[in-house]
Amino acid sequence: MPWKLYRFKFEDYPEYSARITGHFAGDMLIIEEEGELSEDAVKLLKESLGVDENARKFDIEPRDVMKLPLERLPEEDRKTILKALEKLDSESKLHIEYRYQPSFD
Repeated sequence: MPWKLYRFKFEDYPEYSARITGHFAGDMLIIEEEGELSEDAVKLLKESLGVDENARKFDIEPRDVMKLPLERLPEEDRKTILKALEKLDSESKLHIEYRYQPSFD
């Protein structure tokens, strides 16, 4: 399954830490991989969110959760999405992206 589900979380990177590490203060993006999704699940999610069927990546924000067709998703995909949704808050969003992995067999 080449579709990956990530959770993007924005954390505050305080000024004192930025001075120590030599980076800029502000928001820091933390990316966590939540799992993989099947082609069928991604198709249903795109339809429910109004995303172009040819899109290779899209986001699910907290305001979109009520639009998700959870009851129509395959069981394994539903578990993956629900697990990721439990961690979703106002400072984060889910990101689904096509990640082709070539096989060299």
